[in-house]
Amino acid sequence: MTPEGKAELDKIRAVRGYTLPVHEYLARLDPEMLRRYGDLASYALFAEAEGRPMDHKTRFLVLVGVTTAVKGDREGVEWAAKRAIQNGATWNEVYEAAFMAALPAGIPAFEASCRAFDAMKAGEGWVDQEVPDDSANT
Repeated sequence: MTPEGKAELDKIRAVRGYTLPVHEYLARLDPEMLRRYGDLASYALFAEAEGRPMDHKTRFLVLVGVTTAVKGDREGVEWAAKRAIQNGATWNEVYEAAFMAALPAGIPAFEASCRAFDAMKAGEGWVDQEVPDDSANT
């Protein structure tokens, strides 16, 4: 991997706290493509809410629904739920965001997300996390 690729991976880790396999591949394949992709995704997800139509909580709840609808991987659903909760969402809001995806995507997609949420709450999720139990809102 080139120094440029490594630098872009380090930048993504600093903003997001993680990298994905796609980041690693792009760092080797084309560091400039990784930079552009990383900048766009970091802005869309993490840029300050001031002046944006949606706050961070809402952005991540949308991601819970979208990830559920596209039958995304368990890690993606967990990650979006974790970020939504970190930004003030309750578990009930996370559940509803996933359930809204069941309308176009089908109940099995919602069920898969619910299994991921149950694993998260039991401390068995795939994404490192410290999310509140929020048992009053489950």
